[in-house]
Amino acid sequence: MKTCWRRSTLGALLGVAVAACGESRIAAPDAPTGAPALDRAAGTTAQTTSSSVRWNALARDLVTQRRIDPPMAARTYALLSVAQHDAVLAADDVAPGSPQARHRVAARAAVVGASAGVLAAAFPLDATLIDATARGELAQLAGAEHGDDEAAAAYAAGARAAQRVLDRAASDGAANAWTGTIPVGDGLWFSAASGTPLRPAWGAVRTWLISSGSALRPAPPPAWGSAEFRGALAEVRRISGARTAEQTRIALFWADGAGTATPPGHWNAIAADLIERHHFDEEKATRTLALLNMALMDAGVACWDAKYHYWLIRPSQADPGIVTAVPLPNFPSYVSGHATFSGAAAELLGAAFPSERRSLDAMADEAAMSRLYGGIHYRFDNDQGLALGRKIGRLAAGRLR
Repeated sequence: MKTCWRRSTLGALLGVAVAACGESRIAAPDAPTGAPALDRAAGTTAQTTSSSVRWNALARDLVTQRRIDPPMAARTYALLSVAQHDAVLAADDVAPGSPQARHRVAARAAVVGASAGVLAAAFPLDATLIDATARGELAQLAGAEHGDDEAAAAYAAGARAAQRVLDRAASDGAANAWTGTIPVGDGLWFSAASGTPLRPAWGAVRTWLISSGSALRPAPPPAWGSAEFRGALAEVRRISGARTAEQTRIALFWADGAGTATPPGHWNAIAADLIERHHFDEEKATRTLALLNMALMDAGVACWDAKYHYWLIRPSQADPGIVTAVPLPNFPSYVSGHATFSGAAAELLGAAFPSERRSLDAMADEAAMSRLYGGIHYRFDNDQGLALGRKIGRLAAGRLR
């Protein structure tokens, strides 16, 4: 059978060609049929115009329920969103030249196939829920306006897009074990919990936009015992001793700890709301989410590279008199993950929604400051994290069209 090539997400966004039609060595799963439609998927109403937004909401719910940590959550959102956009582009081959309404339905069916494929692989314990959601949405899409065969073909194209992304993920290093040891010395972080610190090998995971996790590694933090370090530590202590109600509110609002959608999920929720309010079509929605989540995953990899390169002690470990307002994470301080994720997200979303840029930047600044207010980061952790994230976000923004 003839194989045709197109500029998919894995191609257009990464600069390589990816087979998007023709024979595949991976058989696509059968398209689900016949199940009743669901009125709600992960808290997003059935009236949501974008399938990608609905499935993004389901992914956030699953991350919450399964207590996925922030770096792995960012990877999950990236795999989902890249597959969704790849699927939308592949839908062009299923219904070429179709009327707008039919093409729109084909794109949504393709997104369903891609989303179900990625999430079933990421959350095997939730396969029944994922399958039921896919059956319900596909049942809504197939009908008089769009033939069952065409909907099934679009779904299968989406499933193939999911498999391409999963094939890439299989060798990205996310499952690699850490074989190092925690260094010991003045100014170095130590684990306050039992077991291995959170994902010390994550800085070596394969990235999407930057060449490696260390490519944008920030300069070292202030030296232990230096005037700059002592001043930053004293600031955390001052806030800890006189924390206002507003500072506490901000710290808790942005905490996004275990059992939440995580900081990357928080920014996905912000993006989903903007996509709906600005009435993005499926292709534009999936492209925005793909670039957002590629940036967020790279932000996590780059941040974790810095954390485990410098091993900086947490403020409350350096000064036990500091009282934290949020739980202390089990990994080093420099740079702030919240700040890095937020800088990347605000930069990309500000480019996608220029009229919202000022408020997005303000949210990123507040998310970063929330960690200082919470007593778990120095100001320089936040400043350098924002700067690192924004560099990555700008790389993603350059791929918008």
